[in-house]
Amino acid sequence: MKEDLSLEYLLAIQEYGNISHAANALFVSQPYLSTYIKNLESKLGVELLNRQVTPLVLTYAGELYISYMQEIHEMHEVMMRDIEALNELKKGRVVLGINPILASHMLYDFLPEFMDKYPGIEIQLEEGTANEMEALTLQNKIDICISMLPIKNTGLVYEKLYEENIYLVIPKGHIFYEENNKEIKHIPFPPSKLNHQKFILLKPGLGLRRLTDNIFDHYAISPTITLETNNIENAFRLANKGIGMTIIPECIITRDQLKIESNLYTLGNPVYKNSVVISYKKDGVLSPAASAFLKFAKKRYLQF
Repeated sequence: MKEDLSLEYLLAIQEYGNISHAANALFVSQPYLSTYIKNLESKLGVELLNRQVTPLVLTYAGELYISYMQEIHEMHEVMMRDIEALNELKKGRVVLGINPILASHMLYDFLPEFMDKYPGIEIQLEEGTANEMEALTLQNKIDICISMLPIKNTGLVYEKLYEENIYLVIPKGHIFYEENNKEIKHIPFPPSKLNHQKFILLKPGLGLRRLTDNIFDHYAISPTITLETNNIENAFRLANKGIGMTIIPECIITRDQLKIESNLYTLGNPVYKNSVVISYKKDGVLSPAASAFLKFAKKRYLQF
């Protein structure tokens, strides 16, 4: 189907009630958008916008046009999914959202296997914060997303892939550091004692930062944030050098084999875990390619 932008354009005008604001949101010029709508009205022989009121609203013809165009787009999507399925996944595309931590510690585990099994399926990666990935999934710009709990938006559903421990990192020289403790164990003092202590944290919006903030809220901890970073390895290395405490997932220790110069403690009762999930839009329909990716990822992580 030839790309038709009229639905997108009219929905934007309906949302903003103003052609200029809609044009800005659509990244087109205001004269172009005005001319486009006028040409469409001329072609249809009806007015789609009531320009006598502010903000602009759709006429009945405009509402009817949008309704039919939405049905046409939905039918086109169904047709393309059916054709893709009939093609036995020889062709397709999955837009995969993932945060940077998981991208560096997960993808090499199973993505090459998936691409070998389905060489005709194109993988398009979108990396960003949990907030960004959730928003893009709800906007249908991402098919499926690998992320960490908690997921805040109720418009998404998820299926668990695996869990791993998270560790509180206490560097050498800190008042809570135990010189003779070389093993990972449960925190030996009330976590509330961490109140006002120095922490290196991931930047807001990242999945692990959400979990960290939940832990702090649970124990009424107000951390003194000395540094925020997008890179969990940086946080761990800086903590090892005494800049402050941090919280890391188990994969940083087991997969990267980084040198440990700090005490590592689990937290919580039950112990807090980093839950890695695969999420998608609740009311959406996964394409055959996205469904194949979901099944493959779940099967790959059954061992966990």
